[in-house]
Amino acid sequence: MPRHRRHFLGPFRLPARPALAGPVLAGLVMTCALAACQPAGPYAGPRFPFAASYAAKTGGTPVLLADTAWWTGFQDPVLDHLVTLALADNLSLAAARERVTIARADSRSLPEMASLTPTLEARARDGSAGRRDEAEASLGLSWLLDPYGLRREQLKAAWARVEAADAEADAARLLVLFNLCNAYVDLRYYQRLLAVRQQELASRRQTEALARSLLENGRGTQFNLTRARARVADVQRQIPTLEARVRVQMNQIAVLAGRAPGNLAGSLGVDLAKGSHGQPQSKMPPDIGIPADLLRNRPDIRISERLYYAALADLGAARAALMPRLSLGGAITLTSVSGGASVRDAYFGPTLTLPALPNDSRRATVDSRLAAARLAHTTWKATVLEAILEVENALLQYQASRKARVATERSLMLNRETQGMIAGLLTSGDATIDDLLDADQSVAEAAAALTDARRQQGLDYIALNIRLGSGSRIGTTPQTQAAVAAKP
Repeated sequence: MPRHRRHFLGPFRLPARPALAGPVLAGLVMTCALAACQPAGPYAGPRFPFAASYAAKTGGTPVLLADTAWWTGFQDPVLDHLVTLALADNLSLAAARERVTIARADSRSLPEMASLTPTLEARARDGSAGRRDEAEASLGLSWLLDPYGLRREQLKAAWARVEAADAEADAARLLVLFNLCNAYVDLRYYQRLLAVRQQELASRRQTEALARSLLENGRGTQFNLTRARARVADVQRQIPTLEARVRVQMNQIAVLAGRAPGNLAGSLGVDLAKGSHGQPQSKMPPDIGIPADLLRNRPDIRISERLYYAALADLGAARAALMPRLSLGGAITLTSVSGGASVRDAYFGPTLTLPALPNDSRRATVDSRLAAARLAHTTWKATVLEAILEVENALLQYQASRKARVATERSLMLNRETQGMIAGLLTSGDATIDDLLDADQSVAEAAAALTDARRQQGLDYIALNIRLGSGSRIGTTPQTQAAVAAKP
């Protein structure tokens, strides 16, 4: 059984001027009358219902954060160089950009409302009357009227998916920034920790030499010397593992920048194995805004929102498919025969396509699209809530890591002062070698703790900016932004 019952309102010849007003006007009137029965959409644009709860924190309307290159806050030219390489050459980003290109191409593949179809054919025939050459040229015209917005909704859905793909590319950019900056902070952490262990090894060897000297002079014990040697061996045990972790992070950075592990200094333009191994430290204050500010930058929120709009457009298209469709079409054909007169043939007429009965399957499609739109709206709200939770937690963690670093710096300073005092008292007999060994241990632990605190603050700084979505549009081309802005 055919899906539609088709009523063709007449192909006809065009002797001079066709009398089209009657049937065409009747079809248009019928179409407009049916349009009045079209149901309205159930959704308005999604609203952010949580901003009012943050008014007490700011004393007024939230100020949206700028999409900045936050990694420059580390004031590390090597990191800036690596980020530039990664945003240009990372393979995951290249794949995400191709997905945007595919989505844009798909949006242009929808059938046009009006189209011209020219054809040209030539043939030769041999018969009893001899050879006869024929040529035929034809120009077809098709125009689909869209009073219920079927194609308009399809275009809206397609462009919403283009923007979702563009936001997915932004999310991929954030992921690259997150992984690269984390790997760089970890690299400098392991390099600094390796340097701390090497300094600790030198200090404990000095203590070992002092314990041996005291034993030889009858002022020490074999237990003290053995204990000092054990401390030296303990530090030596940690160094190979740290050296391996340094190389692992360097390889990770190379891959994120689109390079193969190996000659990193040549492929990356910087030698990551050299330098002062200073740990990146951010200067950003913890009071940076409120979670409501993230609506401008978070790609996951933009993805959910655009998928919600796409679901609404799909719902509109499904409802429009329930309605009759009116199209105008025709063709002009010119046939030329050798040895005879040319023949012109033309027709033009409207076609009204009515929905097939019963149309339960199409109504089921509408119900399915309606549920999908509700699901997309719920997903959007859940994404917003989850984003606020992430930002709130990231703010707390960043504030805590800043305080922990300051306290750890003071702890290291005091332990070093204690170490120096004990070394001075040791010569006068007011302190023992055990006291010095304990002081060395406390200094080593405090130095390692400070290295870890600086690393944690750097990681929390990265996490906070990623949770805010900051930097997600950095590296996009003006052509990309213009193409999205020029959507229908």
